[in-house]
Amino acid sequence: MATACVNNKPSSIQSGPDSSISITGHAPEILTHIYDTHIKLCIYRRTMNAEVHDYANFLKNTFHTLQLTQTASLHNLNDLLCASLPQHQYRQSFINDMYTVMEMFACLFELNQIGFRLCVLNKSMCPRFHTDKVPCRLITSYAGKGTEWLDCNAYSSNFLEMLNQKSGHSDSVQRLNSGDIALFKGDKWEGHDNSGVIHRSPDLNVDETRLLLSLDIIHQK
Repeated sequence: MATACVNNKPSSIQSGPDSSISITGHAPEILTHIYDTHIKLCIYRRTMNAEVHDYANFLKNTFHTLQLTQTASLHNLNDLLCASLPQHQYRQSFINDMYTVMEMFACLFELNQIGFRLCVLNKSMCPRFHTDKVPCRLITSYAGKGTEWLDCNAYSSNFLEMLNQKSGHSDSVQRLNSGDIALFKGDKWEGHDNSGVIHRSPDLNVDETRLLLSLDIIHQK
């Protein structure tokens, strides 16, 4: 499989504390800006190839109980996914894409193992705005609605509660596109104690589903 490793020593970008906490680009190198001081969210906007898209929708529409949570290394990922995912003519294309995403994550954080969750969701997993109690998490929706987030360092608890009560759209709420790869700094990122990216799961209509992949940092003891 082709390497997807990106340089994890990016040049710094200038950003004031009151400006946007996010950065967006159309090349994987945008993810290296997760190391910039004032950036808390990196979004790699990409277009999935047709085979990956078709398999993702096959899973989303057919396997509503899919819940695959594992700790894996890159060298055993292919075998693990082949044993866990249903047969389809484009299954290997989907596995190759997952490998590429996980390889980028492993390269950025110099990981030998990665915690991942691949699941089909038919309801909002985390409907209220929150931050994650992790250093950093990769989130991508292979199919269906993307994760919602706020492009800010902090909002008052009253304003967040107002947003949590609203099921419709708000100008303050951003949403990832299907296929976007996003790195979210969490509360345990060094120097960002308890100030991770504020985000939530999107509201899903009846009979609506999404296919979500999330990756977490696993440090060997």
